[in-house]
Amino acid sequence: MRPHTVNPCFVLALALFALSACTTAPAHLPIVSPHVAAGVSEPILIATTRATSEDPDIRLTPGRGALSFARADVWVPANRLAGDITHPTLPADPAREFALTGYQADLAPEAWSAMLDQHLSSMPLAERQVLVFVHGFNTPFSDGLYLNAQILNDYGVRTAAVHYAWPSAGHWPAYLYDRDSAQFARDGLVETLERVSDSPATSIILLAHSMGSLVTMEALRQLSLEGRTDVLARLDPVILASPDIDFDVFLNQLDAIDPPPAHLAVLVSDRDRVLALSDSLRGGHQSCLGIGRQRDALVERGIAVIDLSELRDGSLLGHVDFATSETLMQLAASGALSEALNGEPGQSRESGLGALADMAARIIYLPARALGER
Repeated sequence: MRPHTVNPCFVLALALFALSACTTAPAHLPIVSPHVAAGVSEPILIATTRATSEDPDIRLTPGRGALSFARADVWVPANRLAGDITHPTLPADPAREFALTGYQADLAPEAWSAMLDQHLSSMPLAERQVLVFVHGFNTPFSDGLYLNAQILNDYGVRTAAVHYAWPSAGHWPAYLYDRDSAQFARDGLVETLERVSDSPATSIILLAHSMGSLVTMEALRQLSLEGRTDVLARLDPVILASPDIDFDVFLNQLDAIDPPPAHLAVLVSDRDRVLALSDSLRGGHQSCLGIGRQRDALVERGIAVIDLSELRDGSLLGHVDFATSETLMQLAASGALSEALNGEPGQSRESGLGALADMAARIIYLPARALGER
């Protein structure tokens, strides 16, 4: 009797079905008045290539549209564990759930830029930075916005915040739709970065997650092709968290970016089940950048790598550990992470942060130039 063989495509289909069965509808976006509830309202400027919705509970659909601008004030309740996002019920409970305290849609580009300039001008000169966040695959507008606010709050980020919302379908079986949308959204991100670079920001931090890294790398490549070296020079650092990009494609994109990012960091994990599935769709060759199999090759190219494989307090699927791991938050808050990235782990040990310094040293892989070598 012939041994039974399993069609790998059938296995992939089952895996996709199982993952899609775990997904939920997009979170609500109700506007609340917190009153006496403890928490913080995070102001976030939005640039988006999603189509608008008449439904205020959704605001932006998975459909593709022209670049438009908005502002959201996102309520982050104090009554929760760091890294947790409790989506709002109806009616929303601001004592324990995320929600909005305000929303301004369809802002004129000039009005949006003026809001950014005003926010930056109200900050001390040394702190006038902008964090541009590009969300990942399978992300409804509401979920990406809440994730952005959670990152700002839990990491104590005090920069001005810009959220680039590209048209992800927001459900697992639409992987190819999202891949096409990532290409569609490139020009919108280019225009957004150009607009942000015209602000009085001292620097622009660009943080991209998952397939948002593909949008980001394509935008940087396009800026280079258009000769916008002035914009590229303002982006520092560029951080790709769990990037869903083929390694060869990434190298091709990087080679086309001139000047390349002065400081480029890639966060990887071999426990990322979402990227493992993405890699299977590519043929199972371990070529997905975010899995981390090319860690040494990245370091040789002058790229800092933060390997989150050792962290065990992140997300269930290991795909948003950069945002949810309390250990990573502690490393950032203590200064151990930045000192290790600067090649100065000894300082945190002298400050009594030995365990955190040791952890940072284990998970961070630096290129020689970051250690002062030439």
